Amino acid sequence: MRRFFGEKDGDKIVVKDGEFIHLKNVLRLGVGDEVIVSLNTDIEYVCEIEKVTKTSAICKINGENKCLRNPLKNIVLFQAVAKKPKFEFIVQKATEIGISEIVPFMSEYCIAKVTENKAERLYEIALNACKQCERTIIPKISPATDVVGVIERFKEFDIVLFANERTDVGEKLKSLSKQKNIAIIVGSEGGFSQKEKEKFVEAGAVSVSLGKRILRCETASVAMMSLVSILSDN
Repeated sequence: MRRFFGEKDGDKIVVKDGEFIHLKNVLRLGVGDEVIVSLNTDIEYVCEIEKVTKTSAICKINGENKCLRNPLKNIVLFQAVAKKPKFEFIVQKATEIGISEIVPFMSEYCIAKVTENKAERLYEIALNACKQCERTIIPKISPATDVVGVIERFKEFDIVLFANERTDVGEKLKSLSKQKNIAIIVGSEGGFSQKEKEKFVEAGAVSVSLGKRILRCETASVAMMSLVSILSDN
C-alpha cells in the first residue's frame, strides 16, 4: 500500500497539501483505495479513502500498527553546511539510516551558504525518504547554527563523535549499545580547521578516523552514520 503523512480530524485522517497532490494527481488514487497514513508518531494507520475534495483526501481508519522501523535511539547529526545537492543527499540518507535530528552548522571552511539549503525543501526530502524506508517519524531539521552552538549542545549527549579527516589515529569505536543519546559531527567539503578540531576535543568530543583516504563530505556522513547506527544496535 502507498504511504502518506496526514493529520487527525476527529475519527478520520486527512491527507492534504503536497501529500494530497501526490495521492490524487500522481498516483491517481480515489475513493475505496487503501493507504497507510502516518501522523509523525510511532503509529501507522491502515486507511481507506472515503472522500476526495478539491484540497484533501478524507480517510477512514481500518486498523493501526506500531511502526518497527523508527530509530530506537536518539542519534543527532551535526552536519557542516555543504552545497545543495550534497546536503540534500545527506538528509535523505540520514533519514534512511535512522537519524533523529539533523543540525546544519557553519564552520570555518564551509564553501556553501546556509541559504542554499531551504528548510522546506529539506523537510520534503526527509518526508519522502521516510515513506521510502517506511519509518513514521520525520527527523527534525533544526535551524542552522555555528561551531559554538554545536558545542553548547554537547551536554545533551552520552557521547559526541566527530569525523577527523586528517588523522589515521582516531579513537577506535567499540559498541555504543549503552549510549542512548549520540551526536555525530561531520565537516563540509573543506573539512575542519585545526582550531575547530581542538575545540571539539577540549569540549569532550571523540575524534574518529574513517580511514586513510580523504572522503567527500557526503561519503563521510553516510560512513559515519552507518558505523554509529550499527555499533549502537539501532
